[in-house]
Amino acid sequence: MPCCIKYCGYLAVLLLCSCAAAPRYTPLQYDNGDDYVREGLYRIVNRQGKVGYADARGRVVIAPRFAFGFPFAQGRARVTESGREVPVPGSGGEYRRWESDAWYYIDRTGKRLDDAAPAAEESEK
Repeated sequence: MPCCIKYCGYLAVLLLCSCAAAPRYTPLQYDNGDDYVREGLYRIVNRQGKVGYADARGRVVIAPRFAFGFPFAQGRARVTESGREVPVPGSGGEYRRWESDAWYYIDRTGKRLDDAAPAAEESEK
């Protein structure tokens, strides 16, 4: 076998392996499209459905690790690592919301904040 064919085969294998190993994140789908950038960040989702945050250029700032997270507001975001998605009553299943008993707030680095002063309840998904 000519060495250039063998070399191309090795390159193809390396390329396929590196693509499969690379983390894949997509923007969280909200309001019939990609999540909006708020305070310089938008929500992303990994293959397992975990939520994280990326900056406006698409660089991951907080790796996906939350079951659900709201957009940032006033320098913090409300997140949870547990819960379930349920339909909004009266919407015929068109709208859904996240229920959890374990909400807390994070800062723009992903650090958990003292939630002694919770913000108003977020109404969006």
